[in-house]
Amino acid sequence: MPNQYSDDLAYVREVAEAGISAPLLGGRFLVWWGGLVTAAYIGHYIIISGTAGLGMDWLGIMWLAFITLGLGGYFTLMRLFPTDKPGASSVGNRVSETVWMASGFVLFSFFAGVTLKSALEGQASIGFNWSIPLVLGVYGISQLVSGLMAKSKALVFAGYGAIASVGLTALIVDQMELYLAAAAAAAVTVLIPGILMLRNEPSTTV
Repeated sequence: MPNQYSDDLAYVREVAEAGISAPLLGGRFLVWWGGLVTAAYIGHYIIISGTAGLGMDWLGIMWLAFITLGLGGYFTLMRLFPTDKPGASSVGNRVSETVWMASGFVLFSFFAGVTLKSALEGQASIGFNWSIPLVLGVYGISQLVSGLMAKSKALVFAGYGAIASVGLTALIVDQMELYLAAAAAAAVTVLIPGILMLRNEPSTTV
């Protein structure tokens, strides 16, 4: 009987450890937002640099399209998310979902305030430029926490990379190259890790 109890405890421990290290399932969301944000920052640079010969009024059009497309795609991904993915209830996945939800609330609150300020003043607020270090900081915290909980070296690296990018973008916050730097940071710390996560996702329930 003692051996049976020992075997049972070993089995329970194995299952628990497997749950902790279960692959994260948010890769499709990172790919969606990472790709969209990267494209939007590049588009912003193209407009303000005059490369495309477009007026500044196109900035508002582009970012409105970004919000519409981004939220539409996000809710579509949520609706189509497979319900039979193993590991969805693991500690890593629950923590990752929570920290990204909180991050979304922070960004929504910030952009709502900056947008309202711009509307009241009748001109774009400098807060939009400063949003980039904030966005990268939020990315960094979310990726680092998710990576540490899921024991993912790629996400931990992405988290530290995004955090380092906060200071780098703050240094050039008054230059148009800020948006190119932001695009590169979003691609490296969100888009690429999302692709790696998708590749590691289990396909069906085991």
